[in-house]
Amino acid sequence: MTNLDENTNAAVQEFLRKRLHRYGFERADMHAGEDHSGDPALFIDAYYRLTKEPLERELLVRLLTELRGLLLNRGERRFPHVRHHFDEKQQVAKRK
Repeated sequence: MTNLDENTNAAVQEFLRKRLHRYGFERADMHAGEDHSGDPALFIDAYYRLTKEPLERELLVRLLTELRGLLLNRGERRFPHVRHHFDEKQQVAKRK
């Protein structure tokens, strides 16, 4: 599987939209490629607008695990590498 299936693309977009809408999620650009070890991978660039909602770091950590599960359930074995592009003024929540 070298290309990203349109249904998988749509599923990832919806997944990210549902979980990250409060942080201004706008879109994700995705493409297939190889990681630094030469293994097949999915590269996802997620883009956000500035919001007043402070970003919870823990959410981003959990998000990758959930996204990996979604992809595996769809038969997608490539590991997702997500790069988040937040506004430089986006606030981050203080650790509890």
